[in-house]
Formats: sequence, structure tokens, C-alpha cells
Amino acid sequence: MSLAMGIDLGTSSTKTVVIDQDGNLLASASTSYPLETPRPGWAEQDPDEWWRAICSTTGDIACQLNEGTSGRTANDIDGISLSGHMNGAVFAGHDGMPLRRPILWLDRRSQKVCESANEIAGDLLTAKTFHVLNPINTLAKILWVKEYEPDFYRNARTCLIPKDWIRLKMTGEYASEVSDASVSAMLDLAARDWCGDLLDLLEVRRDLLPPVLESTDIAGRLTGRAAEEMGLPAGIPVCAGGGDVATLAVGSGVIKPGVINVGIGTAGHAIAFAETIAETPVNQLWPMCHCVPGAYFWLGCSYTCGASMSWLSDQLGEGFDTLSREAEGAPAGSEGLFFLPWMEGSATPHPDTNARAGWLGLTLRHTRGHMTRALMEGVAYDLRESLECFASLDLPLHELRIGEGGARSGLWRQIQADVFGRDVRVLEVEDASALGAAIVGAVGVEIFPDFDAACEATVNLGETAYCDIKRSRVYEIGFEHFSRLYPDLKDWFQAAGSHQSRPEEI
Repeated sequence: MSLAMGIDLGTSSTKTVVIDQDGNLLASASTSYPLETPRPGWAEQDPDEWWRAICSTTGDIACQLNEGTSGRTANDIDGISLSGHMNGAVFAGHDGMPLRRPILWLDRRSQKVCESANEIAGDLLTAKTFHVLNPINTLAKILWVKEYEPDFYRNARTCLIPKDWIRLKMTGEYASEVSDASVSAMLDLAARDWCGDLLDLLEVRRDLLPPVLESTDIAGRLTGRAAEEMGLPAGIPVCAGGGDVATLAVGSGVIKPGVINVGIGTAGHAIAFAETIAETPVNQLWPMCHCVPGAYFWLGCSYTCGASMSWLSDQLGEGFDTLSREAEGAPAGSEGLFFLPWMEGSATPHPDTNARAGWLGLTLRHTRGHMTRALMEGVAYDLRESLECFASLDLPLHELRIGEGGARSGLWRQIQADVFGRDVRVLEVEDASALGAAIVGAVGVEIFPDFDAACEATVNLGETAYCDIKRSRVYEIGFEHFSRLYPDLKDWFQAAGSHQSRPEEI
């Protein structure tokens, strides 16, 4: 019986899953690794740690299959696909090995080169890539290495996004794919290929970038050496795969108009399918090429949703369950208390690295239960901003699905339903990106005929959180107040950020 493997190369860990042709999840494994921060604002990783994690999880999966009771073995794996954290930069030499440690998506060192590039090519960036260049984009990292580490730039055979380098290790083939490339700020989204005019204007070598494939294309086959290290049979087809958000869209069933996913993990996201894209919300939403060939989706972000709750739990020395029970004792609206969930800057619809978090409206009456509930409400308000952006694009919303950690809390999923003003369905899967990668592989090698059939078999929905009309009215007023807070505080954020950037004045 045919099996498909999905490998998700995350920022802190790799997760690997296997599904069968009936959509059943047969095995899963996970291995973590550290993040390197050699200087403030820098973020890098050891690529050898990535490969060790890949081999550890695939070897574990092979053992689970071979020793399990399902009657399947690793020899039944007919396809592999990858997912991974987006916007990294792996500068590899002619032997395919990295010349320096990969620079990750959350690295901020390239702000100055971004400002220069936006001055030179801002119109082309907006018109073709639908981006205003930001340090998060892969292009920003290429420009930084070109300016500050010219030897690495000159000696590089290629620059790959992290999961594309892993695929190179697996197959020996150089390739990129549309979803990861679409947030690099180098892809012409309409053409679904590199924007040569932009690369030429910014004097970026075209030969650094490999061919762009659709996610379901077979990029190569598992080599004998890689197969031995991974504990798998050689020759398995390896599909191009997708960026982690793109495969998350697949793993949550956002493959057609009207289905929207909202997730609260360490960060938060909102994803809406789109058959075409428009320039209107540039720098508010991120447009991306979908893993579904020829399709797109819009991504709204909130950077520190679950991270804010983890921070509060750490500071108070209380677990989430305790704080959540206390929050249940506070009324909807937290008696006028608001929380701004921007601990590392705001994203949709106001991208601003200077924005900061905090509570507004504290009184002597408020307790930590109020503070916790206000935090949950502030996260939901911030994610509703993305839903409002989707509405401005006339994107339909027939079904709203929620997932990740914020959907595991009964109170938080109810707050989401009430703030969004809609019933929400809870996704049962815990790692939609790894599942989505497996689905992409299963479609790519024709275990399933198309994404509709694959998602129908694999994407399972749990309970529904029903919107409470009375509380929703309270939150409608609260959202009106929340949506005015960033514009009112923007100048203060800017002044505070400028002061913090000049330590000699402190």
C-alpha cells in the first residue's frame, strides 16, 4: 500500500510524518536543535544540525513502520515532500556544502541594505514581487552578504532557502519552488518565476538562483548515500514541497475559496485562498504562491501571539491552565483592559518593528485574571485585523478553521469565535505543516488524484466553537477601540524606537 512522507524543517525542530492512501497518519517523529545568535539581531543555525534531525526522524519513522502492526514498511514509501521555515539563505559552494552558517528568517541585520534597495527598486518590488523589502526576506540577506561578505557571495555556487538545501542533500538536484520563492522578494508572482529585471537592477547574480518548480513537481530521487543516512530505500521520488505556511494551508484544507484558517502558535497567522492576487494590500498582507499549482493565498501575521502568553506564564510563575482558569472569571472585554500583542513588532495590517506590547487601561480593580483574558482578547483582535483585510479584497469566508495551541484552550477558542463573530471549526491535526508536506508528496506521486481528494481523506475537523451573540457585541465595540490603538501610538513607537537605537543617549 502506498505511503507518503512529509518532513517539516522548523526553526526549532524537525517533524516528520507518514500517511497512507486512506489518509491515515501512521507514524510521526520530532527532533529539536538550537538557534545561534552571534550578535544582537542576528539569527543563524548549523545546517549539520538540520541534517542530523532529518536523519533522526526518518530513521525513527522507518523503525516505527518496520516494527509496527500496520503491515507497512519503509519500502512502501512512494513519495517524500518537504516543508520548511521560509526566507532563510544558505550560500553553498560548488560541492553543495554551505560556505557559512545559514541566515534565518528572523535575522534583522539587513535593515540598511533594505532601505537602499527600496529606494533603488521600490516600484519594481511592489509591482512584481508585491513586497516592500524587509530584513525578513531572502533577498535582503543576499544583498547583505554581497555588501559585507563579498568573498562568500563571489564563491557561492547557489543561494538556497533552507528546505531546498535539504532537498539538494537528499537528491543532488538544485531547485527552488514557488511558495518559498514567493516571499523571498525576488519572484515575479504573476509569472511564478524569478524577476530577472529586479535582480539586474539590484546587481544580484541570476546564476545564484536555481530553477523554480511547482510544489508537486518531482525535483529528484533519493540518492543511495542520503537513503543510507536516512534509513530509507534509495530512489524514492522527492517532490519540490513548500514553505511551512504554504504546506500549513494544505494541511488545514485551505485549498479553495471560502475556507480560511487562523492559528495561534508561537506566532499567529490567518490564511485565505485566492485564485488571483492584487497589489492593493501590499505591506499589509503577504501574497504567496500556493502549493496548489497556479493558485495563491494571502497571509496575515501576528508575530508573538502564543509567545506573549508563554512570556506572561514565565513571568508570573504559573502554568497556562491556572492562568486560563483565572481568566474565565473575568468578563468579556476585561472591564476595559486591552493588551497589545506586539512584543517584537506589529505585522498585519501595520508592519512596524518599533511597535511594542503592553496593557492599556489598568486600574486597581484589575487582577491577573483580567490581564490574562485581555491578552487572549488582544491576540484575537490582532488576528481579526487580517480577516478585515481579507474582507476588503472581497475574499469569501464560508468556513473558519482554527488550529495550533490557541485552539487547544477552550476559553481561547471561544474568545476567537466571539471576537471573529463567527462559529469556528477546530482542526484535529497538531502539525498541519508536516501533514501538508505529506499531502503535497502524495499528490505529486499520484497516491491521490488531486488536492481535493487528498484533503478530504486527511484533514480532520473536531468540535465547533459557536459564536455567542451577546459577547460578540461586546467584542465588536472592543475591536473598534483596538483598531485605533496602533494609529494613535505610532508616533510614540517611532520616537521610543529611535531612542533605543542610540544607546549613547541612555
